[in-house]
Amino acid sequence: MTHFVSFAEPLKKVLTKIVSSDQLHAKWLNTLSYLENCGARKIAACEHPTMVKEEMLKHAAEEFRHAHYLKRQIERVSTSPMENYILSNLLGGRETLHYLGTLDLKASRYLKTIGLAKNTFKETAYLLVTYAIELRAEELYPLYDEALRKARSKVAVKSILLEEKEHLNEMKEGLSQLPSGFMHADHICAIESSLCKQWLISITRTIT
Repeated sequence: MTHFVSFAEPLKKVLTKIVSSDQLHAKWLNTLSYLENCGARKIAACEHPTMVKEEMLKHAAEEFRHAHYLKRQIERVSTSPMENYILSNLLGGRETLHYLGTLDLKASRYLKTIGLAKNTFKETAYLLVTYAIELRAEELYPLYDEALRKARSKVAVKSILLEEKEHLNEMKEGLSQLPSGFMHADHICAIESSLCKQWLISITRTIT
């Protein structure tokens, strides 16, 4: 059992408000696009120069595609394109900008305390951090999909939802082969939950 903290109820409230406003919705799509792009870049940064598994290539490619897909969805709710990820085009302010970077940094600090072999550091960090992120995506995207359907929005995220579920299963498989994998994941999920709480506070502040 991980120290993953569910934020389903506050997420439902936030998402209901977001999808009811085209302006907020456009920024939300851009925010998700930013986070997907950030995740894809971090996966790519974890790759070994030559010993790259197909699963990692596929995962990075799909995250980049999600980022682009979400960016394109903006035109369904707004006539003004969001050409970049500057703060004024995002919800959640600096908590959004630094969410994944801070998780990465804190996870790396934790891994250094357990005496991990240098040649396995990047792959282990990838597994643990991605597992925590995919757990959050498994909670967030179905709630977002539900809010979209209730609002009869033209935006659709069903394809992303299914692929994120597949990514989570891949991370679980990887952790099952890692010594004490789920115990270490426990620590990383606790860190992610703390960051997510602050992120949601910041988004709530942004939209009210």
